[in-house]
Amino acid sequence: MSEKRGVPSETIQQIRERIDIVDLISTYVSLSKAGQNFKGLCPFHSEKSPSFSVNPVSQYFHCFGCQAGGDAFTFLMKQENMDFMEALRELSQRAGIALPERRQSTSRPKSGLSRERYFHLYQLAASWYHQNLQESSDAQEARAYLDQRGISRQSWTTFQLGYAPEGWNGLSTWMERQSVTPDELVHAGLIVRKERDGAQGFSTYDRFRNRVLFPIADTRGHVLGFGGRVMQDESSPKYLNSPETDQFFKGRTLYGLDKARQSATGVGRFYLVEGYFDVIALHEHGLTNVVAPLGTALTADHVQILRRFVPSVMLVFDGDTAGVNAVLRTLDLFINSGMDVRVLLLPAGEDPDTFIRTNGVEAFQELERRAATLLDVVVTSVLDKAQKDSIQDRVKRADEVLAILHKTKNPLEKEEYLKVVSERLGIRQDLLSKRLPTLRVRVDSARPASTQPTASTAVSLPTGKPEERDIIIFLLQGRLEASHILKLEEEVFTVPVYRHIIAHALQFRDEVGQIDLEGIRGALGDDPAYEMVVAKLSVWDLYQDDLHAHVMGCLRTLGNNRLKRRLDEVIRQVKVAEREGRHDDVDVLNLQIHEIRNQKAEFMVS
Repeated sequence: MSEKRGVPSETIQQIRERIDIVDLISTYVSLSKAGQNFKGLCPFHSEKSPSFSVNPVSQYFHCFGCQAGGDAFTFLMKQENMDFMEALRELSQRAGIALPERRQSTSRPKSGLSRERYFHLYQLAASWYHQNLQESSDAQEARAYLDQRGISRQSWTTFQLGYAPEGWNGLSTWMERQSVTPDELVHAGLIVRKERDGAQGFSTYDRFRNRVLFPIADTRGHVLGFGGRVMQDESSPKYLNSPETDQFFKGRTLYGLDKARQSATGVGRFYLVEGYFDVIALHEHGLTNVVAPLGTALTADHVQILRRFVPSVMLVFDGDTAGVNAVLRTLDLFINSGMDVRVLLLPAGEDPDTFIRTNGVEAFQELERRAATLLDVVVTSVLDKAQKDSIQDRVKRADEVLAILHKTKNPLEKEEYLKVVSERLGIRQDLLSKRLPTLRVRVDSARPASTQPTASTAVSLPTGKPEERDIIIFLLQGRLEASHILKLEEEVFTVPVYRHIIAHALQFRDEVGQIDLEGIRGALGDDPAYEMVVAKLSVWDLYQDDLHAHVMGCLRTLGNNRLKRRLDEVIRQVKVAEREGRHDDVDVLNLQIHEIRNQKAEFMVS
């Protein structure tokens, strides 16, 4: 076999065979069984109804919305913005298959660090910070602080909490002993380079000093950055995050997602809280499906990530004015998202951390049972401000609510809230209904930059020839019996793309009718055009009550069509021979016509 970028094809094929694509994609998307496939919301474009399918037999995915499709390598490259070699190394580690040694590529990302090196540096740093917290005499204040906050020693390990010592170069000195260069630490954002005052050159110092550290990981557990908290609240800033890099984006990352993903998928809901301590406190009380943004406002990308895993979110906020205002700011992000969004408002002055530690999980869950919908909370917060004795104020509040209702696309929801507004403000419902269309408010922050599939990425399959298509679908999905596979012939397929797939498939057929699907995928995987078609057909929903009868019917039709094409060609040759007076040729061709007609008759009754 040939090599691809220095890696033998046999090795690539072994990795393909060992990777479970359903397990891989479930790291990013909540998938549910649907017939032969698994379905979920596409991670590559915004959608409300699942159009993303994964087939565990063919090991391909395809989105019928944006037309993205391919195998595990394609998915990882697209999802993580990797090149092929980065995806290969990632999947080889996942599969436990060693890659041959190769020279490092001369090309590097703009950060100066490969993904693997970046993750390695952050894991080294996380381990060192964690060991400091547990063992260093300098970390006594940090340990006392975490104990005072009620964080158990088990959580120190679960969340790999750490401590950055007070000195200026503790991390950099230790990392240099691990063969890490200062330039690498600067590129990773672990140390800061500063120009010397009044002198040439630069000095460096550790970014995090005298802080408790919270490692921030992606869904696969790779540490991407840190959140650091001071232990004295009067210090400033209270929280400090790693800088954004090629791998770390605060607006696309949620703290605790790596640990919450599985349990959230099981119950169908995330708790969304505001801080690191809130996440850990709920975890310690058995509520593990909890995540938090990284000290920044919630973004549309955050909402997209949540939607991939669950249909519902419980927002947990302080019930004071600041907490309610935080709830209001999430409306444009969640409205029309297709998610069921509820709001758990805690007593004023409480946060999830303090409330659950003081009152216990049962009190927390009682508040959860009373949680209102997001729209309920937003509308009620406006109506509660209305001054009943002021006509002008009531009209003003009505307009505020109508502007909010204009954002929802659900007509029944609008109608029901108009009744509430009418009753609360004493304004006739018909007047509110007439006023509503005039308050058009553009909602742009709730939508990602691109919510529609790009037409140029669409894969068009040939129209017609359903028998050819169905045979290819059943072949790629591993649903053909050995007796069917033994009957396959390249000549009966007329559509070029189907004929190409069959030609490759027959190379991987043995004498008893067994076929190597992994071999087919490997043979076609180097051609993106064919990979997209194979991906689409591999997840195509095609159900037949009697699969064997349907396949045999398709094979008979294809065989008969081939004989008909042959018959038409021979008849054409007879006419030519007759015109040219080649009587001997006419006799031979007429014998062929008789033989073909007999074959057709026998074929249709077989």
